[in-house]
Amino acid sequence: MWINKHKILMRKSMLLAGLFLTIGRMAASEPLNLDRAMAEALANNPRMAEAEAYRRAAEYAEKAAWADFFPKMSAAYGFRNLAEEPYANIMGRKTIVNSTTQHHWEVGLTQPLFTGFSVSSQHQLARLGLATRELEARQTELTLARLVKRNYLGLLMAQKALTVAETAEKNLAAHADDAARFYEQGLIPRNDLLKAQVAAAEAVQQKVKAAARVRNTSAALNVLLGRDYQAEIQLADVSPPDPFKADSTALVAEALSGRTDVDILTRAIAAKEQEIRLAQSDYYPKVELLGKYEQDGDDLGARHNDYANQYNASIGVQARWVFFEAGKTRARAAKALAEQEAVEKALQRLKDDVRLQVQEACLDLDTAEKNITTTQQALEQAREHFRITNTRYQQQLTTSTEVLDARTYLTRAETGYYEALYGCWTARADLDFAMGRK
Repeated sequence: MWINKHKILMRKSMLLAGLFLTIGRMAASEPLNLDRAMAEALANNPRMAEAEAYRRAAEYAEKAAWADFFPKMSAAYGFRNLAEEPYANIMGRKTIVNSTTQHHWEVGLTQPLFTGFSVSSQHQLARLGLATRELEARQTELTLARLVKRNYLGLLMAQKALTVAETAEKNLAAHADDAARFYEQGLIPRNDLLKAQVAAAEAVQQKVKAAARVRNTSAALNVLLGRDYQAEIQLADVSPPDPFKADSTALVAEALSGRTDVDILTRAIAAKEQEIRLAQSDYYPKVELLGKYEQDGDDLGARHNDYANQYNASIGVQARWVFFEAGKTRARAAKALAEQEAVEKALQRLKDDVRLQVQEACLDLDTAEKNITTTQQALEQAREHFRITNTRYQQQLTTSTEVLDARTYLTRAETGYYEALYGCWTARADLDFAMGRK
């Protein structure tokens, strides 16, 4: 009975394992769409891990800067052994003042009271550094998403170009066979046969080049996705997008308020303000509260002392002011001020670039959308033209040159249509990036 139950459990386990394996294979064979490709890249690409590591480092730097507001505690221990007993002459008499074995330990506390705003400036710099790293991580995400989109669409274009090349090779090989048959029958001159054979050979070369482009583009996309660069990849195709209508002025305004690189430079300007404040903090004195407890003795724990008090405690305030450094403080502040001006100009230049990028992306998108309709019509005409011309050639009503020209027109039309289709999606990806969108 126990054996039967065991067999039943084994069968169920094998069925479940087979089911999961089948599901896994179906998922693996399912074509990869653009959304899944971006999610995979964001999860696996080392650029994101690098950006996150820098963000964590900035977070720890902010915590370290915050710690400077609090008191610092320290401990120290010292030991020395003198060759002779220390003494002092008191009214002509030698008086021993300490033992030859001396132990000293102390515990101290230091609390900054006024630092010329240097501590607060350093903390603000660290906070701005953390915010900048977070923005840089977002910018890395946007850049990676754009790269995935462009490589995804580039691979689709390369695959379509390979399909076009393979079709052209078959068409021209069939045409070369027709030409060879007609030549054997004495219906065409040898020159027409040679033209057909040369065109068929060139079609083979174009197919080989197209296949190489597919491999290279596939490897680039695999690397972005965090896969092995030689892994096979199947992509889901895209359909013509819906018409895009938007006001370029509104898009520019949205881009200027949403671009992370604009925010990064804005925070860089704020950071330079804190650097100026930090440099100017040296104009002020530094005041700190000091507290200390200490013990002196001739044993290891400094618990025994026959010559002075064994322990003591103190509290005090210390002020320190460096009032002359040959213009160093003024030069540091001027340096930060000049760098702030440079960053402000860089921000102005970036905003001009953003306006141009949005306008260029809108124009490219508009052109690509219009080209889809035009090239689709041209493709239908080119296909029909090639069909008619090839049929006429088989009936010896036209020349081989006409067939080769028709096939060339068809190749251009097919390539032009796919370039317009994927170029439209690429223009949308560029517009998303210009807008600061993923």
